[in-house]
Amino acid sequence: MLTVRLYTQHSSASHDCRMVKFNKTKCQRGYSILEVIIAALITGVLMSAAISFYSKMHEQSETQYNVSEMQQLCRTSLYDIRKTLLQAGYKITGQPPYEVAGDTLRVYYNGIQPIDTIQYFLVEYTAAEYADVPDLPSGNQLFNLVKKTNSDSASVYADFVTGINYNQIDSANMVVTINVQALRSDDSYTPNDGFRIYSISERIKLRNVI
Repeated sequence: MLTVRLYTQHSSASHDCRMVKFNKTKCQRGYSILEVIIAALITGVLMSAAISFYSKMHEQSETQYNVSEMQQLCRTSLYDIRKTLLQAGYKITGQPPYEVAGDTLRVYYNGIQPIDTIQYFLVEYTAAEYADVPDLPSGNQLFNLVKKTNSDSASVYADFVTGINYNQIDSANMVVTINVQALRSDDSYTPNDGFRIYSISERIKLRNVI
């Protein structure tokens, strides 16, 4: 009987010891409120940095897109005007090869008709078109570059144009300059209330004009 009692007590003590160790280990695996708060703060800082980085990269991407759009618009418009000017005076007599009146250019040549006429001119934005350009500085004017061939209906060839100039060096040489504004403002650009202006010029030799 004595031996049984001692064995039973030893077994109970051993069991209690294992319980204490188990509970102690379980407590050590938990997190305190302070640790949770610190982890939340660190996560918040990392998220804020990630959002700021994404926002900056997105803004830079938008700026690059605006610049690319301006450059492409200028180059496309200038290329078309150059192509038309190279036809000026082709197979016609008794008719000037071209006429310049302010921002209007008329080119005459023989193509489909005895005398074909292609015109380029600017038409200022309507109130509705201005309304589609938010934050545009007061007094800034925008124009559509319009192209008209013979008696066909005129069509808008390019928009966001701020000006066009035809500088006649002599009868057979002309410098064409086109200015285009960005579609939207850029916070990293200070002049003109953030609206970038892109300008491109090209000297064109009229091959059919002496």
